[in-house]
Amino acid sequence: MNDSRVLLVGEDAALLRDGIERRGLSAETLSERSAVFDVLDETVGGVVVDGVCPPDQRAGDETPDAVANADSDAEFISKVRDHVGPVPVYVLVDESERATATAVRGGGIGIERAAATTDTSALAARLERAIEFSQWATTSRDGDSLYRLIVEQSNDAIFIGQDSDFQFWNRRLTELTGLNDDELAENAVLDIIHPDDRQKVADISERRRRGEDVPTNYDVRVVDTDGDVHECSVTVQDIRYHGDYGVVVTMRDVTEQRATEARFQSLIELAQDVVTLVGTDGRVKYQSPSIETTLGFDQDELVGKHIEDLVHPDDRDAVTTAFDESLESGTGTREPIRYRHRDADGSWRWLESVAANQADTVVGGFVVTSRDVTQQRTYERRLQRYETIVESIHQGAYVADADRTIRYINEAAAERVGVSPETLVGEHISVTKDYGLLDDDQYAQIDAALDDILTGESTGERLELSLSSPTSERVIEFTITPITDDAGTVTGAVGLSSDITERKRYEERLNALHVSTRRLSAATSKEAVAEEVCNAAVEVLDYELSGVLLYDDSLDALVPTTFTERAMQEFGEIPTLPRGTGLSWEVFESQEHRLYDDVESNPQRYNPDTDIAEELIVPIPDYGVFFVGSLEPGELADQRVTLARVLASNTRAALDRVEREQLLRRREQELARQNEQLESFASVVSHDLQNPLNVAEGYLELAREEHDSDELQRVADAHDRIESIIQDVLTLARNGQTIDEVELLSLEAVATEAWDIAASNTPDATLDIEGDKDVRAHRGRLRQLLENLVSNAIRHGGDDVTVRIGPLDDRSGFYVADDGPGIPASARPRIFEAGFTTSTDGTGIGLSVVQSVINAHGWSIWFDESRDGGARFEITTEDES
Repeated sequence: MNDSRVLLVGEDAALLRDGIERRGLSAETLSERSAVFDVLDETVGGVVVDGVCPPDQRAGDETPDAVANADSDAEFISKVRDHVGPVPVYVLVDESERATATAVRGGGIGIERAAATTDTSALAARLERAIEFSQWATTSRDGDSLYRLIVEQSNDAIFIGQDSDFQFWNRRLTELTGLNDDELAENAVLDIIHPDDRQKVADISERRRRGEDVPTNYDVRVVDTDGDVHECSVTVQDIRYHGDYGVVVTMRDVTEQRATEARFQSLIELAQDVVTLVGTDGRVKYQSPSIETTLGFDQDELVGKHIEDLVHPDDRDAVTTAFDESLESGTGTREPIRYRHRDADGSWRWLESVAANQADTVVGGFVVTSRDVTQQRTYERRLQRYETIVESIHQGAYVADADRTIRYINEAAAERVGVSPETLVGEHISVTKDYGLLDDDQYAQIDAALDDILTGESTGERLELSLSSPTSERVIEFTITPITDDAGTVTGAVGLSSDITERKRYEERLNALHVSTRRLSAATSKEAVAEEVCNAAVEVLDYELSGVLLYDDSLDALVPTTFTERAMQEFGEIPTLPRGTGLSWEVFESQEHRLYDDVESNPQRYNPDTDIAEELIVPIPDYGVFFVGSLEPGELADQRVTLARVLASNTRAALDRVEREQLLRRREQELARQNEQLESFASVVSHDLQNPLNVAEGYLELAREEHDSDELQRVADAHDRIESIIQDVLTLARNGQTIDEVELLSLEAVATEAWDIAASNTPDATLDIEGDKDVRAHRGRLRQLLENLVSNAIRHGGDDVTVRIGPLDDRSGFYVADDGPGIPASARPRIFEAGFTTSTDGTGIGLSVVQSVINAHGWSIWFDESRDGGARFEITTEDES
């Protein structure tokens, strides 16, 4: 029986009086806390007090009032202990949170009010053991600290065991085992131990009692009333409790800790990343098993190695600098470090590592987590190249996923729309309409194109959009293509936008230039051509200040021909530029266009006082130059330069045509005069020569009737010769250079007809037709051509000459060749001249007639030596196929 007094302070505490007195303790009730200190003495073994808690305090509130109440309880407990030492003080509270707060702050024991007043016997039994323990602790040398350890530090389960029974325990042991105070009092210590661990605990306890060397700390499993197993770390200390041998046992539930350790160990053992422990001396102390699959080393192969020996020489400075900085600062690496690490076969792999400085913990070094980023780095470098390319192009680039969410936009696109990439990325494409970048119609076009792409109905869409802003009108070309995965499924779309405003403007101007070309083609003089050039310069190219200077051969100068109205206003009267004068002559002589972007400082400028800042001068080959000026710098260097060259080229063609037409008109006039002369000549031949010849032939016939002789025969031959000359001249004069109509003729048939006429008096001559060919020609003129060539061959080659006629092998046309003596080289340049002949009885007209037939048909004739050494004439015609 314990004769200690128990003070019950407050109405609820007074309810415990009967239960406490049944335990043989003396109970004294007090209504106020202040009265406690009037009756405190060494006979007081414990105190039970109502906790301070306002009536409206709600469970779970962690308000300042609740904290203040806990502090008030702690202040009361502290005063009690100052008077009588470490006696147990129980505080009745309404919530478990307050019970914990009371234990922590004051060193008292918080008990829920409802539980205590309902089961007063349990509290009384607990109070009795606590008083016994406090009385024993008071007599111990370390009694005060031991009391604090067991009673106040309630995070660990602590009990005193004696003869295998529980003699005293704290509240945490009841929580750990699930047993209440009565149940613990009835159980032996080994009853709460896992069956598989009981023998180990019994052996250690027995050996300790015999004084043998046994561990004071070991692990043991505790089974609670629900059957759950708790892994506990146990610390055992021998004591003398109330004169007999006992032990103080501290049990710490490390179930979660061990589970966490197991999880972390599994993570380390199974992780693909390499976990390395590096000591403060820079040497490897541990590496996880993944080192084998990552770098090919056995798990312990690199232990003891210094990290400098494993890192690529070019990366050592970066690694050692990060190591030293972390060691000095006491923190880990701020950013992941990438470096090359040697692998088992001696090659290098790229690793990315993060280090945590645990030098001041039980780890005693750096925990380094590394992963192999060799492939990732290759991919990133390739991706970086692609991104650099995409960011470098002038096109806007967009990427959207299958949900039409914008995932990427490059700087070119962002600058074009005037919105930052961060604003658009992650948003639905409809955001472009929200920001006013697209109107409803334009958005509908893009949305429809995306729909075709994402549904797989199209592999590419292209559309043009006209975008308007207060400052400009732009034409944008969009091309949209799908993004597919390895299975071919469309996962998104890539869009590229190009500003084609200048291109469209260029195309419009180019088409307008083609229209102006028709006007150039209608011009009938050089001045009219120059006028149309200036009109096109203003209307098509927006060159308000421009003009044309044409070369005058008689002056050897560039003559201002036509200038725009603005140019006339700016320059006034424009002088003729003699050779070598000004920039225009520089371009005309070089025949290369030039853009002079600093006219004022150019020493070749014609007028030193000009206000012209820039000049574009484009040559009109063989004719002159096209001049463009600007009063402001930087206005001429654009696509119009190319169009100006096109205009100059069209101008040259127009001037060529004008010159040809003028030349043709002159030639027509000259031909008309020649035809009149030929007609007159033909009249003379036919009347003035033919009549006297007829008279001479008549008298010759009379003379031969009276006296026939060789001399008269020679006169007859002379008459025949004169007749032949007259017929050739008439043929040449009357047929001229034109033909009426043509038809498709057989070369062989016409050649045979010509041979029958030309070779009728030379039976020994031979015609060899070497193949037939269809020739589109005038029958009579073609026969005339062949007759003259055959006659020419007989005249020069003799009565037994062989003439060959056939189609050309390599060109469209035919040839006439003979085996006669040929034509001397010195005479060949003149053979087609009228009147030129190498024969004593020739008229020199035959080949002129041949040339006239050639010209009339638009053919060409060439002379060459035949394979037999004679003459060969090759006539090329247009393709008859």
